[in-house]
Amino acid sequence: MSVVVAVKENGKVYIGADSQVTRGGTRTTLKNENNYKVWRVIGAPHCLMAQVGMFRDANVIRLMPDLVTEYNIYKEHISFDFVVKKVVPDIVSELARYNFLKDGEKTDCLDSSFLFAYQDQLYSIGQDKSVIEVEDYVAIGSGSDQAIGSLLSTEGQSPKERIVKAIKSSAACDIYVDYPIILTDTETGEFEIITEKNESKYLGDHKKKEKEVKSNG
Repeated sequence: MSVVVAVKENGKVYIGADSQVTRGGTRTTLKNENNYKVWRVIGAPHCLMAQVGMFRDANVIRLMPDLVTEYNIYKEHISFDFVVKKVVPDIVSELARYNFLKDGEKTDCLDSSFLFAYQDQLYSIGQDKSVIEVEDYVAIGSGSDQAIGSLLSTEGQSPKERIVKAIKSSAACDIYVDYPIILTDTETGEFEIITEKNESKYLGDHKKKEKEVKSNG
């Protein structure tokens, strides 16, 4: 699987994702923007989505042209109700159109979980198609436990630093999570690439102090 981490702060949502996918016993690093686990929603400024699970689902959903329209934005329709009644059914319909849904005992279940963010709003969409409005931060994917633990310990630090530390923790413990980290936010929609070589500039003085402590010890 993967890990995706999001933090709400400063009137926007920051989202970071790892870049590893696995097929059987092999793994691949995603380097092309078309393959990032977080993407800009077509035709909707300040709107992002992210996915963990079956990568085929991300291939399809990221190309949907009418998930959020200019009319929805202009009329300020983006809300919890909008995600529950419009976004989730549209995702389900699109995956069903490509026969990407699996049969559950009571209802069709998704093979993936998603994050949906617009401006300062953040929603988590589960495999059971439930929607949770997130107030502060969230992590989804196989490395989410480690990421949440990290996020709990970094309150008060900058959103970017918190996300990098959270995914770094996941990568250290989960074989399905690895660098580089793809980082963006709903304000700019621009992607930053964080590797183990350049991550220090996102970690502030904390990593430097850790090295000093180790060297003095």
